[in-house]
Amino acid sequence: MKVKRIAIVTGATGGLGREFVHLLLKEKNVDEIWALARNEKKLGRLKEKFGKKVKIYSIDLSSVRQIQCFEEELKQEAQRRKLEISYLINNAGFAKFCSYGDLSIEESLNMIHVNIDAVVAMGLVCIPYMKKGSHLINIASQASFQPLPYQNIYSSTKSFVRNYSRALNVELKEKGIYVTAVCPGWIKTDLYKRAEIGARKATTRYVGMVTPDKVAKKALKDAKKGKDISIYSLFTKISHVAAKLLPQRIMMKIWLKQQHLDN
Repeated sequence: MKVKRIAIVTGATGGLGREFVHLLLKEKNVDEIWALARNEKKLGRLKEKFGKKVKIYSIDLSSVRQIQCFEEELKQEAQRRKLEISYLINNAGFAKFCSYGDLSIEESLNMIHVNIDAVVAMGLVCIPYMKKGSHLINIASQASFQPLPYQNIYSSTKSFVRNYSRALNVELKEKGIYVTAVCPGWIKTDLYKRAEIGARKATTRYVGMVTPDKVAKKALKDAKKGKDISIYSLFTKISHVAAKLLPQRIMMKIWLKQQHLDN
């Protein structure tokens, strides 16, 4: 029986997610792309644009129950024919730029559910279907390099993703499965429209903004090289080095000054 090789992309309708879908269509070891996102209309437009090779799933990744339903879908597909996941790209993310008191308990925890719980859950669901040479790509952020006041939950969740991914990469080496944490800086996507809520103190200055296609290309290239971290742009690389060399309290002061939040 011929093996059906699939790629799974969460947050597939966003700027970076769409780029991953576009690039994976060119991969020889991908027969079908499963695109996951909440918005059904956007998923429909994604399928119209990229064609029948894309299979769409409307799913709220903050819900464990819905992820379990997706797991059942995978199991049923694997019963019909031999299934292999060549790529899992955990791209779905949620951010709010504001102070701790500007968010409700529900909003705060939802950010953790999407940015952390879903990444772990999707990995646990998909790893059993991965083989030697498969890739698990988790989208972290430049925000993972240090604590960020007025992005305290978001930056903390992304630190988890970076550390979790690099540790998981070591654990999965014996299986020949590669895990890469992608740590981009600011990317031109709709994330900012949703993240900006008009808070009195918030992130407003996006230094070194880049387009999602460049980040996605670099991420896939680094993943194929077996790298456990992918960083695009000189500005982001300098930030990474600085975060290694300077105390976190100094990095936070630099961040506040850059964002004009040091008053």
